[in-house]
Amino acid sequence: MYKRVLLPTDGSPCSEQALREGFELVKSCGAEATVLYVIENPLLTLPMLPEGIPYEADLYEDLKKAAEEVLASARKIAEEAGVPVNTIMHEGQPVPTIVEFAKDYDLIVMGTHGRGGLEKLILGSVTEGVLHRTETSVLVIHCKRKRA
Repeated sequence: MYKRVLLPTDGSPCSEQALREGFELVKSCGAEATVLYVIENPLLTLPMLPEGIPYEADLYEDLKKAAEEVLASARKIAEEAGVPVNTIMHEGQPVPTIVEFAKDYDLIVMGTHGRGGLEKLILGSVTEGVLHRTETSVLVIHCKRKRA
């Protein structure tokens, strides 16, 4: 069925839920699992400022450290599920990066928060962007949000 499964993650509880369910699928198929974390440097999307940004190197190191922590957590979840996993950290914009990596995979497993309206407009949806741009099959895990 599926031989290679890509599991993009951002470290959110929703992504963690998608990892857990994705690893169960990987285990049942005997597939190869790869977790991808895309480091999106927000300074790359800002207009160029005179004098540059003095804390850019520090910000990048913080983003990289956060990515390493998320990938370590993903490896632990995979180990608990009894699934060997590869992890990749890549810098770029999430949607095009995931779409490019997905060309080498049979399936993408991603979570979605199911946001709508203004919340979706402001935060966007990486999952929706991937769905519209990839030729790889996508399994979307709808994450339940806690209501106040």
